[in-house]
Amino acid sequence: MQPMTPMTRTHLSRRRILRAAAAGALAPVLASCGAGGAAVDTAPNADAARQPARLAVLTHSAGEADAFKAMFEAFKTRRPEITVDFSTGTTGGANAAYNEKLVSLIAAGDGPDVFKTAPFGFGQLAHGGAYLALDDYVKRQAGEVKPDDFFPSHYEGSKYKGKLYALPQTGAPQAIWINVDQWQREGLALPGWDTTWADLLKAATAITKRDGGGPALQLGTGRPDWVSWIWSAGGDLYNVEGTKMLIDQAPALEALTWLQELVHKHRVAPNNQEQGDTTLSAFENGKLGTSFGNRGGLGRFQTINGFTFDAAPLPKGPKGRVAQTAVGHTSIWSGSKSKDAAFAALVFMCSTEGQKILIGDGGTAHPSRKSSTEQSWFKDFKPARAASTRVNTVFPETLIRKEARAITPHPREAEINQAIQRNLADLWSGGKPARDIAAAIVAETSQLMVK
Repeated sequence: MQPMTPMTRTHLSRRRILRAAAAGALAPVLASCGAGGAAVDTAPNADAARQPARLAVLTHSAGEADAFKAMFEAFKTRRPEITVDFSTGTTGGANAAYNEKLVSLIAAGDGPDVFKTAPFGFGQLAHGGAYLALDDYVKRQAGEVKPDDFFPSHYEGSKYKGKLYALPQTGAPQAIWINVDQWQREGLALPGWDTTWADLLKAATAITKRDGGGPALQLGTGRPDWVSWIWSAGGDLYNVEGTKMLIDQAPALEALTWLQELVHKHRVAPNNQEQGDTTLSAFENGKLGTSFGNRGGLGRFQTINGFTFDAAPLPKGPKGRVAQTAVGHTSIWSGSKSKDAAFAALVFMCSTEGQKILIGDGGTAHPSRKSSTEQSWFKDFKPARAASTRVNTVFPETLIRKEARAITPHPREAEINQAIQRNLADLWSGGKPARDIAAAIVAETSQLMVK
């Protein structure tokens, strides 16, 4: 493949760049400027090794800026010839805005040498040729990269059409957070690896308390992660080729119906009014028996002082347990002029040493390396009101059991997710049955499928 020709601002108007970002159509924009929608697959250049280089590194983790700076200070002691100019993107969880910023920078020929992609952006950027393919680099430097040390779902989740376009830095699967006091007060066995959807519903029913059958005083469970529920029922969002939506098929409908009934039939999960009342729906306030999320929730939960809490695996669905896992895609821009130096920085960012600096004792991110999760600084951390160190260990154990996966990358995954979220509003409100909601999603996303 030919290297992507960097674009100048004179090639593209600002309006066209933003229109491409909003439409998720990065590939045609790059192709019009000579990239052909294909990422560069360049092997490491031995002659360029140890040459002075200056790298721009961009992440969306604004809350971790100090930790990233410390990481690059450590990297500087190992590679003093490489200078890293580090910056963060948007704050407040504005993933879409951050990814649009990446699209604009890359389309204008100003892409960062190394960058993290926010959720629902990986497929678009991979399809558009924004990433340097890393396969040859990893093959030649396998001893340093140690690809087998990454959790398989994270490593495979960093591929698009069989090529590796990122190394995973962090990312945890979904699990459940439990208010131990509430479970024990009702005489319930705490959830474990054999717990099922039916077991969860039984426990949530016992925990839920209402004022004469009306307003909730406490609720048995929060709203589960709908993607994990669809997968655990044997369904999927779309097929592996990305050509057909599957959310209207029987397994997905079973999961969506179960979730809707959790709110409106069994009344053990918050309806829209209850969801808006954070004194009730926020797990850390002590009125929710079970909440759902990954290890990132531990950041808020460390402040809990009114009850004992713990973590447990997601319950098993009809087809077992399949937890959605986040992947911290960390990549090299295909237009970088310092690819070898960029790869050295990338490897350090995703190394056990780099992950320890980033997360450290008491950090709430989850490393993508198995060896990192086995070290004391991760596995032995225990907040004051945590019942056990399962608040750390349940997440890597889910990955080791191969009961987690990442969403299959799709060129229009951001728009597909937005359409699903809009229509799921009717699921939580009870405005439409699951079948009608799924049909509306399929109708809205049909034009987004790969042709």
